[in-house]
Amino acid sequence: MGLMILMLFLLTSVPWLAEAGTPDRWQTLTEAGTAARVQAHYEDAERLFLLANHEAEQFEPGDTRVAATLNHLGLVYHAQGQYARAKPYYEQALVLWERTLGSDHADVGSALNNLAEIYQEEGAFEQAEAAYLRSLAIEERAIGRGHPELAIGFNNLAGLYRKQGRLVQAESRFRLALALLSGAEGTVSIDPSPFLNNLASLYNEKGFYAYAEPLYRQALSLRLERLGNHHPSIAICLNNLASLYHTQGLPELADRYYREALKISESAAGPEASLTGTILGNWAWLSHERGLVDEAKLRYQRALVIQQQTLGRHNPMVAMLCERYAGLLHGLGQSVEASLFAARAAAIRVQQTHSSRSHEQNQPNVTSQEAQKGVRR
Repeated sequence: MGLMILMLFLLTSVPWLAEAGTPDRWQTLTEAGTAARVQAHYEDAERLFLLANHEAEQFEPGDTRVAATLNHLGLVYHAQGQYARAKPYYEQALVLWERTLGSDHADVGSALNNLAEIYQEEGAFEQAEAAYLRSLAIEERAIGRGHPELAIGFNNLAGLYRKQGRLVQAESRFRLALALLSGAEGTVSIDPSPFLNNLASLYNEKGFYAYAEPLYRQALSLRLERLGNHHPSIAICLNNLASLYHTQGLPELADRYYREALKISESAAGPEASLTGTILGNWAWLSHERGLVDEAKLRYQRALVIQQQTLGRHNPMVAMLCERYAGLLHGLGQSVEASLFAARAAAIRVQQTHSSRSHEQNQPNVTSQEAQKGVRR
């Protein structure tokens, strides 16, 4: 709330900032909203961008700042796992940018990248791949092949391939993304932490644990230095380290990291955030394996409530949680209830086409994959 109070003070105390419909006011709101989003102050960011949107609507027809503000609002909801809320903002931004700037403009590429992330979360993998490839093609024409900023698109495309089980293609794109950044020599300000995290998760999945751990720890170290220890990105890193130790059969170490990850996620992202649900689901599975059935049951239940609210009742992640919870109930002799959850999981699976079935759902736990969003203007 501190940032929001400061912004309201500035907007009401400085005459030229208080004048509605001015570019300076829009710019001030946008910069403050961006700062709030980066620091995971999502309620503040939402309020500031809604104010910025009100300002942008008073500009001349076709002003690209309207699309930029819609894209920013999409980013705020996207960061919280509210994909259904983010999607229409990205779609509107894409239409406006295409209409005013043309179909080959870099801003159009950014909107396509963001929409591809939503398609991926929805399980529409063919749509996601088409949007990623078009976005990359636009970016290459706009800034040139080999430009460090292309690392974002290659990282995101690699994440899609990893979800589909196309691990060779995924690894090559992750490595390409890191190579593009390593050659930048400080000329760009792209954070390499998500790329390190994602490549580590791929190695974890392939059983190359000795390669995965140092990459996870490097990502965590960079994040702590840049963001401090109270940020959702720190919870992601801790969740992924816990997942690594879980997979390696180190339950005490995994338990400790899941506990720490959950504490940070609840505080920084929120108790009802999708990230919180992911950590709870992973920790429930660990507790289940260790025979701590009461703890596992409570964590499964809470994870299911959160993921249904944030991802939707028919999301593949919900199906996975239902399957695991059904297994727990069956072991407790609650066969009727277990059958209901198993049937629900099966119904969700039926809705997924073979081509869009997520390979990730076959993994013992869920590492938090990170995509870079397209942030323009």
